[in-house]
Amino acid sequence: MTSSKILSPTDNPRTLSDVIVDYLEQFGVEYVFGVPGGHNSSFYEALARSERKGGPRAILSRHETGAAFMAAGYARETGKIGVCCATTGPGTTNLLTGVAAAYADHDPLLVITAQTALPRFGQAAFQESSPDIMDTAAMLARCTRYNTIVTHPEQLESKLASALTAALKPPRGPAHISIPVDIFRSPAPESMAYPNLYQLLINPPSYVDVSALEALWRILGEVLEKNGKVVLLVGQDCAGASREIIAFAESVQAPILTTQGGKTWIDPYHPLARGVFGFAGHETARQTLVDESIGLILAVGTGLGQWSTSTWDAALLNGRLVHIHYDNACFARSPMARLHMHGDIGAIFRELTARSKATGWNWDKNPPPLPPESHHDCLPPHIQVEDPGSYQHSDTVSFVKPQYLIGKLIRELPLETRFLIDTGNWLAWTIHYLFPRCPENYRLSVRTAAMGWGIGSAVGTAMGTPNTPVVCMTGDGSLLMNGQEITVAVAERLPVIFVVLNDRSYGMVKHRHYQTGTEPLEFAIPPVDFVMMGKAIGADGHIIHHPDDFGKLDYQSMCARPGPTVLDVRVDPEEVPPIGMF
Repeated sequence: MTSSKILSPTDNPRTLSDVIVDYLEQFGVEYVFGVPGGHNSSFYEALARSERKGGPRAILSRHETGAAFMAAGYARETGKIGVCCATTGPGTTNLLTGVAAAYADHDPLLVITAQTALPRFGQAAFQESSPDIMDTAAMLARCTRYNTIVTHPEQLESKLASALTAALKPPRGPAHISIPVDIFRSPAPESMAYPNLYQLLINPPSYVDVSALEALWRILGEVLEKNGKVVLLVGQDCAGASREIIAFAESVQAPILTTQGGKTWIDPYHPLARGVFGFAGHETARQTLVDESIGLILAVGTGLGQWSTSTWDAALLNGRLVHIHYDNACFARSPMARLHMHGDIGAIFRELTARSKATGWNWDKNPPPLPPESHHDCLPPHIQVEDPGSYQHSDTVSFVKPQYLIGKLIRELPLETRFLIDTGNWLAWTIHYLFPRCPENYRLSVRTAAMGWGIGSAVGTAMGTPNTPVVCMTGDGSLLMNGQEITVAVAERLPVIFVVLNDRSYGMVKHRHYQTGTEPLEFAIPPVDFVMMGKAIGADGHIIHHPDDFGKLDYQSMCARPGPTVLDVRVDPEEVPPIGMF
């Protein structure tokens, strides 16, 4: 009788799987999120060897969609590329929703999937997903910036380099490389082919359409010389350009509106901030935009989709619009614009500010001051919300209002707390009422708006910023779809607070249907004790029935706990969120 044994680490020859890990280490990647299977086991073995040396290691998700969400959260937090992986067949198809969300949000991901051994393509191998059977590469083609199957060992490094390049260069997003099991296991070359790839990609060249810049400068001059006003609409794709955009706004005293995702990049307490335009937005934003003195609208880093345009409202989409973006594809949605300006957003606004100050348009000598200690308040003084009194507890209310909960979190949690907003009622409540003192810590995914994004992304965020409090604001529906990923936070001892808005229904869909539907539909979810669920998997938890229950919480302890906490907040299911267009 013979027996097999696993080779010791020193007996294992290097494979192309080790080469992939070498490139991840070159790019500073610490974690690979995913689920192992037979066809990608060689890659996981390479990660195990890497972990022993202090290099990139595997994080075991509970579902591949969760792995993609985690990779996106990690990428947003660290600025590095997020990496997720899956085996053949259903492992890869499970990734699809998370990859699509990252594609819409321009989150840079490297998506590594497995394939059947090349000689067995088309022979109905177990879970085969080659182009001859179900073709998972084709499924991912429309939601990736680069998409390929490696068909020879000598292609691996060049295709990996192409994937990393496509993921990180504007407009950024997921890049997919699918690798047959026999290529994963192929012998590694003696040396890395592209040892300087990271240095080539880390500082992409800044580019500006010079002729469009000159045209924009002339338009600005025409408007300002006639005492017209400029207004800015800042979108989700303005990462890294906040300082430059605000400096320009101050130089010409232009009020600043944001889209839902653009809220991350503008301090809501700045005296020029006027809130969110469109879905769940603010009346102050609309009033600013329709002011008859507005002669120019600069829409910056926005794809001008339904929510960010208040359902394609002509108050925004008209001949006063100048659309500025680094992605040419976005200009297809603004054919009515006066000008399209393509280029690096930060570089564009640095140049505009310098010219503004040189011409004497610099009106920021006496800017309106910030109200004293305004950063200690829940509501910026220049932004109007529907019910400002709802931040405070009323003795006449016996249940928890989401607005009160938001105010409580802002007051009690540290400045550095990250807020990951899941899809559901929390989207509308937080877009309208949540004004973090550090706006860059407010993150959401509204383009694809996949339920569960906040849960996985919160785990990835926490992995990217150790010992920093992370709050995932999710709902009972999302948690029942994706709550298994809380066990990853348990395993990794992450201080994530999962705030569950428990209205015992698919609330956002329900309330919208009440506004627009004609037939009664079923939205109810049976009562669930999410604290009991959390404790069953190793998390701590508290049920909040009444506003007074918040006084029993030890916020400092929750933030420092080596593991997650579930807050099951029971809210009035008929409390209607601000889900209209503003």
